[in-house]
Amino acid sequence: MARQLRALGVERGHPIYTRRDGVWYWEHDRIPDGPTQLLIADLLGIPPNLVDERPWPEWLSEDPAQRPTPRPWTVLGATEALADLAKGAAMDVTRRELVLITGSTLTASLLAWLTADPAAAGQLTTGQRIGEGAVAKVEAMARRLRQADDADGGGTVLADASSGLLLVERLIRTRTYSDQHRSRLYAAASDLARQRAAALFDLRGECADGTYDTALRTSQVAGDSALGANVLSFWSMSAYNTGRLHDAVAMANTALASVRGRTTPRVEAQLTTRRGRARAHLGDPRCWADFDRAEELLDRAAGHEDPAWVYWFDQAEIMGARASSHRDLGQHDRAEAVFVQANAQFSTTTVRTHALYLSRQADAQLEQGKVDQACATASAALDLTETISSHRTRGPLRDFAQRLISYSQPCARDFYERARLSLAS
Repeated sequence: MARQLRALGVERGHPIYTRRDGVWYWEHDRIPDGPTQLLIADLLGIPPNLVDERPWPEWLSEDPAQRPTPRPWTVLGATEALADLAKGAAMDVTRRELVLITGSTLTASLLAWLTADPAAAGQLTTGQRIGEGAVAKVEAMARRLRQADDADGGGTVLADASSGLLLVERLIRTRTYSDQHRSRLYAAASDLARQRAAALFDLRGECADGTYDTALRTSQVAGDSALGANVLSFWSMSAYNTGRLHDAVAMANTALASVRGRTTPRVEAQLTTRRGRARAHLGDPRCWADFDRAEELLDRAAGHEDPAWVYWFDQAEIMGARASSHRDLGQHDRAEAVFVQANAQFSTTTVRTHALYLSRQADAQLEQGKVDQACATASAALDLTETISSHRTRGPLRDFAQRLISYSQPCARDFYERARLSLAS
């Protein structure tokens, strides 16, 4: 690539001297200057206007070689996507998971999901017919993994979700089934793919667009718009935590548009809270209206038959989202107060989320100069983190420990040493 860029630079009247190590630096957080970015776009066949419209490296997603495989939003398209993902799941990482779906590609995908007709094609499989027992077993597997994720984090879920995807894909491909069982199998596939993508983020900080895209497609075949909205909710969370803020808002808006008035109040509250977090990352004050709306919806949640996958969403989640947004916007005293309220309400089974919010509370306390309190809170978070496999909780505590190097208080030195040993792996 460096060689071709040098030749193209001479041809375009902008000679550059980039070599292989220069390309490596671009891949590791060094940003090329504007004229060089235009040369890169020219080399890859990307319209130059995108270089001005979108920041580095987002516009690279328009590289034709990086586009996701075009597939129809039908049973066939979903089945092909699921087969690709299942094959790659056995190898742990696939090129399809690393494809970046953003900008115009994302918008087209979201619109296609909203308008697709999952009943446009019939069954694709042949072979022995499966019945209620096999389908129920697959659903029980997905349910067990959701609960394991609460307690143990993505390390526990990733391998089992991958195995589950292999099983479901094989059943869909090699067996016959009733229409009702087909819908449930595709719904299970969607939930397992969503769990795999969330686990990849929890462990590696990656936004696995290809896996989320497959989860969205299989939810469409299942005919379950609320399940698809849940996929978009988690995709949005992965996106705003990896710097793709506008994509995250688009995903959350699409999720709400797909189900508003046609799902339970708890589901709508969860989706509204997610949009609030996406907006807060952009500094959009409308996030507070989203959190208020989510609380109103949750107040009406009793007596409704919720989908099994939304069991985890409660008042503590809304309060944690509020507190996180106060922290993101520099309102550290308010963030601390709301984190205290949220952390008092978490169930003993939601270890990963509790640890994450405690670490954020500690950060808000340190920002206010409350070193002793911050170290005590961070220690409580570390106690929980030591029992789970989640990079998402360990990373903030590593950062917190590094900040303590400049403090002379004994509690700061003690926590730094403990964190250094505990979080070394």
